[in-house]
Amino acid sequence: MVNLGLARITALLKQTPQTWKAIHVAGTNGKGSICAYLMAMLRANQISCGRFTSPHLVDPRDSITINDSAVSESKFRHFEDLVKKRNEEQRLGASEFELLTATAFEIFESEHVDVGIIEVGLGGTLDATNTLKHKCVTVIAKIGLDHQSFLGNTLEEIALQKAGIMRKGVPCVVDGTNPQSVLDVLRKHANETGNDILFTDFESNVLSDRLRDNLEPHQRQNLTCAYEAFKLGFPQYANSTDTLVSAARDMVWPGRLQWLSIEKITRRKENVLLDGAHNPQSAEVLAAFVEKHLRSLNRPITWALAATQGKDVSEMFKLLLRDGDSITSVEFGPVEQMPWVNPTDSTDLLDAANKCGITFSSQFDASTDVRSALKWASQTANEGPLVIAGSLYLVSDIFKLLRWNGHAIIVCCHGIWAGGTARGHDESEWLIAEFQKGETPTFIEHIKAGLQELRRDENSILIFSGGLTRKETRLSEARSYANLADANSYFGILLKSDASKRIFCEERALDSYYNVLFSLTKLWPDYGTWPKKMTIVSHAFKRERLVDCHCGAIGFPLDRVDFVGIDPPGMINGTNEAAFKGVAEAIAQWKEDPHGKGELLASKRRKRNPWGVSQKLFLDKEDQIRSGVQLMPMGEEECLLEGAFQPWYQHHDTGSN
Repeated sequence: MVNLGLARITALLKQTPQTWKAIHVAGTNGKGSICAYLMAMLRANQISCGRFTSPHLVDPRDSITINDSAVSESKFRHFEDLVKKRNEEQRLGASEFELLTATAFEIFESEHVDVGIIEVGLGGTLDATNTLKHKCVTVIAKIGLDHQSFLGNTLEEIALQKAGIMRKGVPCVVDGTNPQSVLDVLRKHANETGNDILFTDFESNVLSDRLRDNLEPHQRQNLTCAYEAFKLGFPQYANSTDTLVSAARDMVWPGRLQWLSIEKITRRKENVLLDGAHNPQSAEVLAAFVEKHLRSLNRPITWALAATQGKDVSEMFKLLLRDGDSITSVEFGPVEQMPWVNPTDSTDLLDAANKCGITFSSQFDASTDVRSALKWASQTANEGPLVIAGSLYLVSDIFKLLRWNGHAIIVCCHGIWAGGTARGHDESEWLIAEFQKGETPTFIEHIKAGLQELRRDENSILIFSGGLTRKETRLSEARSYANLADANSYFGILLKSDASKRIFCEERALDSYYNVLFSLTKLWPDYGTWPKKMTIVSHAFKRERLVDCHCGAIGFPLDRVDFVGIDPPGMINGTNEAAFKGVAEAIAQWKEDPHGKGELLASKRRKRNPWGVSQKLFLDKEDQIRSGVQLMPMGEEECLLEGAFQPWYQHHDTGSN
């Protein structure tokens, strides 16, 4: 939870030198952009610098960059562990943000940066970042109504909290477009604390003027603040105007008026506009941009919107939405290290939008399914304008979808749990073959093992794979495994946050070869890319068949395949001679017929397909063409073209799709 105060962070940083100069940036809107402009200016003049901003967009270490490059995970984990150990030893009870701030300061020191650009987390006076020892300049951006429960109910009260970052003898740059009452509060505080204060005027700023045609008014305001702060902190570089213009023009700040492709997720070829506008002030900026660049096309806007609980969404919607627009509401997922942040209920968002008196062409409640929201919005917009906005946490969810790291965990299913009060722990609830008696506890262990693997890698995806193999039910093996996990609350017990959203069911595979291949091709339509790594969960005695035979046959690099094997009791104690003989025969069959094209293996699949489920690799011809997978027909099935390089191998080898 949010717990403002400097005692804990001061104790955490007691052993941490701060040999670098700091530029401290506060405000309600524009802080991140000002930090990004400052980073661009410093790097353009070969000044070594670190940047600490919040909130993170994908994972916490994204908040920390060195010379505009992300900190390596190993370095981040090393210093995070150091800070957490210090917190535990001193029993400080530091918040997640305080731990992250201390981690950033430790990393800056270890990297010997000359300058640290530090964005205030919340407010100013009592924010964890206000323990900086060597501020060379401070910046206060545009101030608006936000976080009133912590900072005050008026702009003037909030401004006084932001003013707390000022230090005696350290110049302070203030966005001069703030209301006069805000400027008066800041000027009075500066006089009381012995600060020189500079109010910016972007209309008369040389750098802003040279980029007049490239930037929106609010971007010019932020650029002016950054430029004036840069000149005050580094006057020796103040005249390098051409260099600074080039650096500012090329600056990109993710999630702020960003044109982005979501083709991987929805197949939409046209870019969408992504913006983290999350309060009336930032919504006003977004509305002006949309009016100028999108509504001028005389086409309605399709919106995908989320919001954090407590935000004034009605005021935002009045600024953004117009008659004839379409809207989908959605809830962003849990925010790592910020459990106090929760989304507004998607139904409440739609209610608020409808109460604005706007007539929508269409609307859709996507609940917690961001992917579904994007697909609906893309189909509704067709080739027209689509805007995603309302929360930086929604922006984060979209980046996560686009930045999938390519780790697919495949749990091979072996039976069907038909349901029951024993939740799968009584074998009578299962539909299994005669030879599988006594194995159902092992099936449950496979489920748990897959979920444990999913927990270890927060960017991985888990696929339960198994088709509709029994005439008694139209329930697939895969869906029954997912049902069992849900019935036993394994999602909540074994997973962090809401990782169940990363679980899928592949419901067509009829043997182990297609467990791998159908799982692989299932990912393409949603992700537009292939896994870099696979982890397969099954019986230990099937390792050679699944990895060497099947992955080898389909051309997936074996050095990128992990295997988790858990055997049933009869295989563990070595007493089941018939089973071992069957294992050897199966491996021999697959070695002789690697793709299962021959009658022996194909007939086994036909017997396991009582419902006649399609065995085509792609159910959509367009997906197959886009994928680049090279196929050959095989009756009612499809088979990979033997000897052909498949796209997942190319992806591994070259990093391309």
